[in-house]
This record gives sequence, structure tokens and C-alpha cells, in this order.
Amino acid sequence: MNVSVSAWLQHKMDEYTFSIRDITVDFYMAQAKLNRPECTIEQLRQFNDTCLDMAELCQLNGDDRSYLHAMGKLHHRLVVELSNTSRERLYRMQAWQLARHSLSRLCHQLALNGEWDKAALLQSEFVRHASWIM
Repeated sequence: MNVSVSAWLQHKMDEYTFSIRDITVDFYMAQAKLNRPECTIEQLRQFNDTCLDMAELCQLNGDDRSYLHAMGKLHHRLVVELSNTSRERLYRMQAWQLARHSLSRLCHQLALNGEWDKAALLQSEFVRHASWIM
């Protein structure tokens, strides 16, 4: 059965849309767990993994804007968590380590896009928020 390029492309776009919808649900469920005071390190890692999965899906499909959006949401939330003094120190250290990784990936993509100023701003903000660890 021969399928036209247009039909094949439409099918691939539909698959991507459905995959993004599914992982978006996972993202919001993982994020809701972070909003609880009794959130664990495992739940923080699950949130991180879900966001990275979403970003990878976007990147594999050539959706750079959505990749940056997913990585930005991840990084922002990790910075919030590392600054949250009501969390245990080990939890905050884990958030710091994960945030360093997300910052690295974000800055790499911004550099590829030629957005050096945004990358430098993100790095400065991270140092400001994470200075208590250093």
C-alpha cells in the first residue's frame, strides 16, 4: 500500500501530538506531587525524569521551541525547590544537582540558537539562587 508523503507526514504529526498530550498529563501529575509538603526525593526525581522525557520527545521531533519550554519549566521548578527552606537539605541538594544538569542542557540549546544573552542570564540567576550551596 502506497501512502502519500502528505498522509505519512500527517500521521507522524498526529502521533507526536498524542504523545505530547500523554506526557503533559504525566508532567502535571508529577508537578502536583511537588506541591505537597511531604514530597520525597523520589518524587522530585520522577518530575525531573518526566520533564526530560518530554523535552527529548520534542527534540526528537524537531520541536526546538517546545524543547526549550519543557527544559525551562523543569529548570525553573528545580531552582524553586532548591530555594525552598522548608525542604530537607538532602532534597535541596538533589534539586541543585538536577538543576545544574537542566541548566547545562538549556544553555547548550540556547547557544545552538545563538541566544547567548539568555544563556548568560540563566547562569547568573542560577548562581544567585544556588550560592548557599557553594
